[in-house]
Amino acid sequence: MNKIPRLIILSILSTVIFYNIAVFGEEASHLSLSDCLDIGLVNNLDIKIAKIESKIKRFDIPIAKSIFDTILEGEIGYAHDERTASSTLAGTERLTTNYELSATKKIPTGTELTVDYSNTRNWTDNSMYVTNNPLHTAELSFTLEQPVLKNLFGYIDRRDIKLSKIEAEQAGLKALGRIEDSIADIEKSYWNLVFTYQNVALREGLLKQAENLFGIFKEHLKVGLVEINELYETEANVRIRKTELAIAENNLKDASNRLKLLLNEEGAALILPKNKLVHLEKRADLAQSLNDAFIANRDYQVEKKTLTAKKITLKMKKNSLWPEVDLVGTFALNGIDRKPGKAAGRVTTDKHPYYYAGVEFSIPLENREARGEYNKAKLEKEKAILELLQVEKNVINDVDEKVRKVNLNLENAKRWAKIREIQHLKFEEEEKKLKYGRSNSKTLIDYQNDLTLATINEYDALLQYYSSLIDLENTKDMLLEKVGVIL
Repeated sequence: MNKIPRLIILSILSTVIFYNIAVFGEEASHLSLSDCLDIGLVNNLDIKIAKIESKIKRFDIPIAKSIFDTILEGEIGYAHDERTASSTLAGTERLTTNYELSATKKIPTGTELTVDYSNTRNWTDNSMYVTNNPLHTAELSFTLEQPVLKNLFGYIDRRDIKLSKIEAEQAGLKALGRIEDSIADIEKSYWNLVFTYQNVALREGLLKQAENLFGIFKEHLKVGLVEINELYETEANVRIRKTELAIAENNLKDASNRLKLLLNEEGAALILPKNKLVHLEKRADLAQSLNDAFIANRDYQVEKKTLTAKKITLKMKKNSLWPEVDLVGTFALNGIDRKPGKAAGRVTTDKHPYYYAGVEFSIPLENREARGEYNKAKLEKEKAILELLQVEKNVINDVDEKVRKVNLNLENAKRWAKIREIQHLKFEEEEKKLKYGRSNSKTLIDYQNDLTLATINEYDALLQYYSSLIDLENTKDMLLEKVGVIL
C-alpha cells in the first residue's frame, strides 16, 4: 500500500508552512507587525483623536499666562454740549474732544503697571472768562498697584499657571495611554490574524491529505483491499476538511477586516501576516514588573500630579483667606496750552507733577466663600491621597495578575507543544501500521483529529501567551517603548 503523504506532519513540525494564498481570489497585502504599527500610528482614529486632545490641553497654558498680557486701550471722543448751564460763565455752546491711550501690564510679582496718556480739547462760545480758548490739556501718568496680602506678590497668579501646566502634563499622559491601548489592540489583532492564517494553512494541508487518502482507498476498493464503509468514511473526511477550511478562510477574512478597521485601511484586499507564532522562553518577573510599573505607569503618574495640584490649590485657597490689601502709587505730569503740540511738550518741561500714594483694601466680614473653598480644598487633598493609594494597590494587583497569566500561558504553550509531539508520534506509528494493513481509516482519521486538535490548541496557547505579554507591558505602560514607538 502506498504511503500516505505527510503534508500535515511537515506543516506541524515547521510550525506552519506559509502559503501565498489569496482567499476567494482576492488580492492580498503581506504586512509585518512593524508595518502595521507604523500604519496604525499614522492612520488609527483613536490615536489621531488622542494626539489632538493632548494638543488642545496644551493651549490652556498660554491662556493662563494671558493674565500677564499687555492691554492697550484707547478712546477718542467728541462732545457737543448746548444744554442750559447753571452759570452764564460756561457759555451756551461747549465742545470737548478727548484722545486717550493707556497700556496696562501685570508682571509675575503681581504688580500691575499702567501708563496713561490723554489730550483733551475744550472750547466754549463764551471766551470772556476763559484764559485759553480753545484749551488743550495733555497728561501723562504712571500708576503702580501691588497686592501685599491676598495674591501676595502674584502668588495665586503664578500658581494658576503651574496648575495649567500640570493639567497639560496629565492630558499628555492620558493621551499616551490611549495611544498605547490602540497599539495593544493592533498588536493583539495582528497576532490573532497570524493565528487564523496558520489555521488556514493547517486546514489546507489536512484537506490535501484527506483527498489523497480518499484516492488511495478508492484504488484499494477496486482490488478488494478495503471495505466500502472505509471509502465512505474517507469521503466524509474530505467533505469535513473542506468545511473546516471554508470556516477557517472566513475567519481569516474577519480577522483581516478587524485589523484593517484598527489601521483605518480601506479596500477589499486581505491583510496577510509576515510574522508567525513561535515559542518564546520569556517568563515574567513580579518584582521587576512592579518596579517598572511604578516608574512608568501613567495612571500612577497622573494621580501623583493630581495630588501635587491639590496641594497647590490648598495653598492658594489658604492665601485667599486674607483680605485684599493693595499698595497704590501714581505719578502724573500735565501741560496746558492753546495748541495741542505745545500742550504735549509742556508735559515734560513744566515742573508741576502730581503724586499719590495710598492703601486700598477690601475685607469680606463673614468671608464664607473663601473659608468654604479652603475647607473644600483640604478635603480634595485628602481625597487625592486616598486615590493615589488606591491606584498603587490597583497597579500591584493588576501587575501580579498579568505576571501570573504570562507565566501560566507560557507553561500551557509548552504543554500543548509536548502534547502535539506525542500526538504526532502516535499518528506516525499508526501510519506505519496502515502500510501493512494493520490499521483502518477510522483509527487513522481519529488520530489525525487528535493531532489537529493538539496543533490548534498549541496555536491558541501561543496566541494567549502573546496577548498576555502585550497586556503586561500595557499595564506597566511600557508597551510603546517595547515596540520601539517614538512620538
